[in-house]
Amino acid sequence: MSWMEFPVPRRHSAVFAVPPLALSLCLVLPATAADDAASLKLGDVLVKGQRKNYEGSREVDREQIEKMPAGNGDITSLLRTNPAVQFDNSQLNSKTPGEISPANISINGQPHWQNLFTLDGMGMNNDLDPGNTANNASELPGRSQGLAIDTDLLDSIIVHDSNVPASFGGFNGGVVDARTRDPKRELSGKLSVQMSRSEWTEYHLDENDPDLDEFEAALGTGNQPEFDKLITRATLEGYLTDNFGLLGSFSRKQSTIPTRTFGLTHDTPEANQQQDRELQIDNYFLKAVWDINPDLRLSGSLTHAPEEDRGFGSNAVNSYRVTRAGGEAFQLTLDWKSPIGLISQKLGWSDQQNSRDSDADYMRVWRPSESKNWSSNNIASEGGMGDIEQTQQSLAYQADIHWNTVHTGPLSHRLQTGIALEHNTVGFERLSPFYSNSFVHLQPTDQCAADDPWCSVGDTITGWPGQYMTQYSMLEAGEVEFSTRQWALYLQDDMQYKRLSLRPGMRIDSDNYMDQTTVSPRFAAELDVLGNGNTLVTAGANRYYGRNLYTYRLRESLEQMEVSYSREDQDAPWVAGERAPAGSRFSQLDIPYNDELSLALSHIRWSTRFTLKYVERKARDQVSRAWGSQIGQPSEDPDQLKSNYYTYYNGGQSDSEIWSLTISPMLPLHLGSSWTTFDLALDWSDINSSGLNDYTSSIGMLWVDDPLIIYDGSAMRYSERPADNYNRPWTVRLATTTVIPEWNLSWTNFFRHRSGYRRVAQTGQFVEYQGEQLREWMEQDYGSTLTWDTRISWEKPFTRKQAAFVNLDVTNLLNKRIASTAHKNSTGYEVGRQFMVEVGYRF
Repeated sequence: MSWMEFPVPRRHSAVFAVPPLALSLCLVLPATAADDAASLKLGDVLVKGQRKNYEGSREVDREQIEKMPAGNGDITSLLRTNPAVQFDNSQLNSKTPGEISPANISINGQPHWQNLFTLDGMGMNNDLDPGNTANNASELPGRSQGLAIDTDLLDSIIVHDSNVPASFGGFNGGVVDARTRDPKRELSGKLSVQMSRSEWTEYHLDENDPDLDEFEAALGTGNQPEFDKLITRATLEGYLTDNFGLLGSFSRKQSTIPTRTFGLTHDTPEANQQQDRELQIDNYFLKAVWDINPDLRLSGSLTHAPEEDRGFGSNAVNSYRVTRAGGEAFQLTLDWKSPIGLISQKLGWSDQQNSRDSDADYMRVWRPSESKNWSSNNIASEGGMGDIEQTQQSLAYQADIHWNTVHTGPLSHRLQTGIALEHNTVGFERLSPFYSNSFVHLQPTDQCAADDPWCSVGDTITGWPGQYMTQYSMLEAGEVEFSTRQWALYLQDDMQYKRLSLRPGMRIDSDNYMDQTTVSPRFAAELDVLGNGNTLVTAGANRYYGRNLYTYRLRESLEQMEVSYSREDQDAPWVAGERAPAGSRFSQLDIPYNDELSLALSHIRWSTRFTLKYVERKARDQVSRAWGSQIGQPSEDPDQLKSNYYTYYNGGQSDSEIWSLTISPMLPLHLGSSWTTFDLALDWSDINSSGLNDYTSSIGMLWVDDPLIIYDGSAMRYSERPADNYNRPWTVRLATTTVIPEWNLSWTNFFRHRSGYRRVAQTGQFVEYQGEQLREWMEQDYGSTLTWDTRISWEKPFTRKQAAFVNLDVTNLLNKRIASTAHKNSTGYEVGRQFMVEVGYRF
């Protein structure tokens, strides 16, 4: 009897060799016999055995990736069907539909920068400053997902949201594990172009919005009445020999957004001009697979994924800048089916950045004049924010052993052990000095030296014949660099005793950045109630330690680079003043952590799996930013450390409860020659946050001690307020796919019925409670919303292997008006109906 050969499975997959007869028998067994099968494909037969996931993960497979509405083709946008995932309220903002960056997500109510993103098992987080949105002289926008990988490269996306295996660490929320495709056996490829534009988009705006005229004028990066998106993709793949295959892919996402950079109060020819803001994300990807022998496989991949945002600073001439993100990654994986079990070793290197190139290394502020004539306000600014390079280089190694099953009496054991080593080099470099001045240090003059950039001749609006500056500040050119080392060990045992499965585990992490060693116990249990796989009860108790961000330490060094210069008059020399005292202090912190309890009931009936699940999270030691004086750490020497310096401390906490019900038919519904699948998920969440979990903004003195407040008429602690973002209390999600083979047509629909946006804010009033005046907070609810996104895919075959294809995506098909943000006098809405079309050719 011949045996079929299968690819060596990846992490958490068991090895199966299946004879043809056994496979034919499997196909006629009841659905319950295939509960543990992760996938079953006919034609090129592939069977993957999945270790028990203890109701802790959900997978988006290749078929779903191809058929779901694609959006911008980013990983997180495909996770809308997952009941544990919530999105930023502003992610679909109707004012900014031209953006192409991956969406930020929260898993189980945790900060979006506390998720772990992996690509083929190796981390791809950018920990430089992932929660920051500022773009100024010393700061750049960040994002936790370091590489914006196009989903066309992926075979699957697995989200681990609870009962996460001990092999994963460095997260509070969850794990997003993206796995790239292997090359196909036969030479094949694909070319496609995808488009969307403002003319195909319905905008929903508040007529009472006081900033509506700014939107219509396309002012700044937050107003995009016009845009054009274009995504191009090309792939070529195949096996060059019987055991060596290559996959090469390229994609480019572009968005062009006409933008006005000067405020509407500026009314000059230069100020009234629009400039194009250009966004671009590239993916160059090469993957090789070498099946050395039936027991040994070597694979490697090279990823080049740069991002650029080309545009202009606000209210200034000579302000062109290019902000860069993304980077490169290289990975080697060796899988060996050894006599003791599957041994998988990975070696990875990555180089990521958040950087900026500016046309100017100065920001000068003048009074408008005959020579500084681009402004009709009281200030005329010129220049940019200078050149900055922030880099994060990582070298990592990890080894995992999935041991063969052993038996101790009636108990079977499937041990998994592993080690991870990582070295990171983090750097911030200001490539040239950055100069800036204050408006108050301008004085009149009637002449200027030829080489004086701080002087200008020309009648000003105040009647001066000219003007010069008596003081400026310089941020010195310089570099900050440090290295961190970390290691991890884990052990877990999948044990089976009759109908009971247990998975105790332990993970140890250590690093020299915070000089901490943490121990994370993991435990999950599953009872097969009837012994036939139809009814499963699952429970778990786990701890997850989070990520350390490098900005905590970088900020301290950056704050010490400022020197002021002054002169008594125009002809006097510049005199350096004392170096500015540091405005930030770094101290080693405890590692933020989550304690989790989970309980789930899964039952199969009518060839459908029903799963009811409860997850409780208690987040503690979350990192907050505060003035030192607020937390009892005043500056002892204001000449060296500002009196109002800020620092980071473990002041935050949150409590989350998430209930979910998923209904997943195990067999498609057949109607004539068509077949339809569907997946229904309902979730309810209660997420309370102290408001001290955001490391990017300083808290007020009022909230450090977690005082009592009045919230919607009830007294509670400040920390017991509902979270005001990433928190829709309930959602119903339904995904359906209908395939009509004889028409070469598929139709996918995604329905999402969400509770309305909630605005949580202070009223400015006080309420008496037990003789004490408490600040009042109120909740303003907006109505629940239903959205319907759809994709229609059609192809025209020319031969057995070649076809042209068209994908039409329509988001918010019903063009619903959905509140997403709210301010005192206006409401922000999600984008309305939007069309996106992809045309291509595969061979």
